[in-house]
Amino acid sequence: MHLTNVAIQKTSDNYDDKLGGKWDLRGLKLFLMSKFGADRVNDCYNHIQDMIIRCLQSVAKIIINDKHCFELYGFDVLLDDNLKPWLIEINASPSMTANTPSDYDTKLGLLEDVYAILDIEKILTGNEEQIGGFDLICKGNPLKSSATSMYTSHLGCFNNRNQQ
Repeated sequence: MHLTNVAIQKTSDNYDDKLGGKWDLRGLKLFLMSKFGADRVNDCYNHIQDMIIRCLQSVAKIIINDKHCFELYGFDVLLDDNLKPWLIEINASPSMTANTPSDYDTKLGLLEDVYAILDIEKILTGNEEQIGGFDLICKGNPLKSSATSMYTSHLGCFNNRNQQ
């Protein structure tokens, strides 16, 4: 068992119930970039994506492979002082309980993006590298930065949810 940052922060006299203790991905990325620079943060996000791919590849043979179902996983990652990511745990069916309005918006957006990836309306081409707030790393190929972006990972800096 481990306690989340929010579970610990709630006991503080300075805790604000309206804001909670969670950062959105954009805020976290901007903070990390201000402290470590864009190149190091890009490297960190690439390492996290590689970690996720390797974890899923390691269990690919035992995961149910049925095109009629899916599962959402939550990867808990800890960053050390050198931006090295450490995998804490992988949650099958992570909690979708929202503690604050911002948390609600984040989780609602996540669900909207999951449904966009499912492509029930058959509007996607199959060549997308990013849908909503997700970088599609499932094909195992490293993401390439576009000519107009300095990022290889769009997580926390780009969301095309409204275009889809």
